[in-house]
Amino acid sequence: MNKSHDKPYTAANLKLPNLEYLIQNGQPVFGVFSQVKSINYLDYYSHLISQKSLPNWRKELKANQFCFIQILQPPYRVCLALATIKLATSAFVYIYNEDAQQLEVCEALQPFTHRTHLDGDGYQGQMAFTHKKLSVTLNFSPAQMNIALDSQYIAITAELERSTQPLAICTPTGRRGWTFTQKEPLIALSGYLLIKSNSAFNTPDVRPQKITFTDATIANLDWTLGYMRHETNWFWSCITSYLSDGRHFLLNLSMGVNETGASENACWLDGKIFYLPPVMFASEDSSIRSNQPNSLKPSIEGVETDASISKPWHIYHQNLGWSNVDIDLSFTPITVYKKTDNFGVIASIFEQWIGFYSGEIRIRDEVIRLDNVMGLAEDHFAKW
Repeated sequence: MNKSHDKPYTAANLKLPNLEYLIQNGQPVFGVFSQVKSINYLDYYSHLISQKSLPNWRKELKANQFCFIQILQPPYRVCLALATIKLATSAFVYIYNEDAQQLEVCEALQPFTHRTHLDGDGYQGQMAFTHKKLSVTLNFSPAQMNIALDSQYIAITAELERSTQPLAICTPTGRRGWTFTQKEPLIALSGYLLIKSNSAFNTPDVRPQKITFTDATIANLDWTLGYMRHETNWFWSCITSYLSDGRHFLLNLSMGVNETGASENACWLDGKIFYLPPVMFASEDSSIRSNQPNSLKPSIEGVETDASISKPWHIYHQNLGWSNVDIDLSFTPITVYKKTDNFGVIASIFEQWIGFYSGEIRIRDEVIRLDNVMGLAEDHFAKW
């Protein structure tokens, strides 16, 4: 028996490399890392389009980049994202009231990188987007990140402490591409959530609600940059919550994109990372397995309300004998933020569901039991 299987898959036991630069000698370093300090993608000696090296402007044009952040301040759950494929840049923020089971969405889309600023990366840099309905600025430094968001219905100012044990992974994508992603838990250092007077969460003539973040306010970051397939599809599961014993729990599971021998699956217990094997996503709804752009239909105000949201998902790990981990979870959707775009050359079906997880994750002798714990599940098809 391999005695290494007796140890949980933690960063301390595995002694993963810490990289100064992702691109070395013109090529990305593939694998899972304890940290990557510079995503120097313009140093990539690219053959994405032709057999000749590409100029920096073409490498920059082909690189997709997006950032997602979730903040949990009960009873409110706020999710925000900024994404660019260079031909178009979009942002959204939605807030969900768990007590009232009410969802409110604000979203914006602009051509190319109009009124968008991208500098550096998710380790040290800035992403900013300005639109009349929604403006967001994300500042990244090694120890913390800051959020400044203003929208039609809510505003957020937040200073968040970063993890000392992030998940950082780079894998090949398609024939010549690659994708880097970093996931990590965050803890609020300061800030507030402002729910404006015109929000659906307020009754008419009520003053804005200002909710101050505390050290019990938790969040998570998902930052990605890469040269992805022309058609990309992934499923994603995310939980940020407190367990019944009081520990801060973050779960990240996915199927698609980073699935070439290394997995972007992990969970954190009070900030300590545990690496997890690949998982399968399945649902009684056959549309979860095959989304095609010719079936794109517009959603109404970004919120889906039909009966199909009651159909459960199954997220599980098939143990083939070499892993001391077992994953068996069910997810029951209750509502969804859904956005559909079809511009011919580029298209997207984005569905991010809110619902309840139940089941177990076993990591050696540790059993994490989930009983109707609220989290997210995503089904995303993109043509870019």
